[in-house]
Amino acid sequence: MENITRGGQFLVKETACEDVFSPEDFSEEQQMMAEAVTDFVDREIWAHKPRFETKDFAFTEEIMRKAGELGFLSVAVPEQYEGMGMGFVSTVLVCDRISGATGSVATAFGAHTGIGTMPITLYGTEEQKQKYVPKLASGEWFGAYCLTEPGAGSDANSGKTKAVLSEDGSYYKISGQKMWISNAGFCNVMIVFARIEEDKNITGFIVPFDPENPNGITLGEEEHKLGIRSSSTRQVFFNDTVVPVENMLSERGNGFKIAMNALNVGRIKLAAACLDAQRRVISESIKYANERVQFKTPISSFGAIKKKLADMATNCYAGESGTYRASRDIERRIQIRETEGNSHQEAELKGVEEYAIECAMLKVAVSEHTQDCTDEGIQIFGGMGFSEETPMESAWRDARISRI
Repeated sequence: MENITRGGQFLVKETACEDVFSPEDFSEEQQMMAEAVTDFVDREIWAHKPRFETKDFAFTEEIMRKAGELGFLSVAVPEQYEGMGMGFVSTVLVCDRISGATGSVATAFGAHTGIGTMPITLYGTEEQKQKYVPKLASGEWFGAYCLTEPGAGSDANSGKTKAVLSEDGSYYKISGQKMWISNAGFCNVMIVFARIEEDKNITGFIVPFDPENPNGITLGEEEHKLGIRSSSTRQVFFNDTVVPVENMLSERGNGFKIAMNALNVGRIKLAAACLDAQRRVISESIKYANERVQFKTPISSFGAIKKKLADMATNCYAGESGTYRASRDIERRIQIRETEGNSHQEAELKGVEEYAIECAMLKVAVSEHTQDCTDEGIQIFGGMGFSEETPMESAWRDARISRI
């Protein structure tokens, strides 16, 4: 029996080395999955990286559909909803490997598989899950998550968007404004948070979106952003949008809990999404440093360059180790809860919630490391690092959103 370290216990408890999970412990299935995702990214994304810097939103959508066809969007979805039903470590692994080539795809993937789909799989009724999840898992539909408002960012529960129940009690009318909504330009399903009457807490709703029949939904123009330039990011306006009462997600007033639990998972997934970006920056930096000759010597032999590469590799190793250790701890707790009789939804929610400290620490540390890594990558490339002809400047711009 493995000796399980509970959430936060690493601070006060000795942990035996054999109880710490690392990438060297990947199963054969996980290794094959990592290779499959990396091959897809090299072929479909890395080879066309310049297109993502030209605000080619349609190309990002095309890549997401291909990812859906290969099953990469369904890794975390239970098998009964036509997903692959793989464990938490495997979901983190796919997020890691698919996110490194460009932040545009990383953002679209994370928004769809995480906060776009996961709230339904974890909080939806059986009818809701059967109706929406299979199409989200296959990439036939894409999801978006409408929480942030002009006056409600980190203070998510202060949103002003309203949901008013009809006189016959059959539907709600939602009115309000959301901003910074990833995937808004090509989504089919929105997770929308609104307040009913003067409730203390917001409530979640599943809102289908069809541009041919907008149902009171209008989209702002695509935002012009420092990085993740081909990630669709728009404001969304709701004007008496009709939502059937059966589309309420979980219970009335439970929206804040949904939002916070979704963000716990999102933090460790964001850490994972930064890892392959660091690996690729380090690899490109080493390649350039070996090829670039100054004073008749490859610059990789200079002490200053060696130190930069060493720091980059050290931080990447630490972030990778912490992310996969925590992911396996979470997976173990989920498995234990399921054997104790918890449903998959309850087990996953509680399993991740227990490690909220680790998720938050990893999000902060790895996003900082990624920014430092890309900054040093530019330094190693020198003047060429400032040019769009090299992958460094776009990697630096894409990394900035992760810290926010």
